[in-house]
Amino acid sequence: MNHLFLPAAAVMAALLLATCGPTQETAPAPAPIASAEVTGTATYRERIALPADAELIVQLLDLSLADAPSTVVAEQRIAPVRVPAAFTLTYDPAQIDRRRSYAVSARVERGGRQLFVTDTRHPVLTQGGGSTVDIVMTRVRAP
Repeated sequence: MNHLFLPAAAVMAALLLATCGPTQETAPAPAPIASAEVTGTATYRERIALPADAELIVQLLDLSLADAPSTVVAEQRIAPVRVPAAFTLTYDPAQIDRRRSYAVSARVERGGRQLFVTDTRHPVLTQGGGSTVDIVMTRVRAP
């Protein structure tokens, strides 16, 4: 019986010593950033109320290609519209190239017809642009 007890005791002692020794804890790797945000407000100067069915559309755009349409990186639609309207554009940081130009545009539409639009460039994220922007839209005159 002693010949079976000794090997089992040796294994138990080795396990006990292994668990009692100094431990090395490794810090968990930081999780990749899943999303980032551009925030701000959109408003207009005119003292008029918007129709109840109007919608504010705010977009984060890649404006890098000169002779091509802008690429929409993120979009938020807000209805009903109350100004100033706060917005948050959530985007994937992996889509942002520091060599490119990005801007935020805003427009108010009703039934597909534009009522107010951004007429100024609002750069963000790269080339000195931050992640917060306040937009003042201008009224679109009916033809």
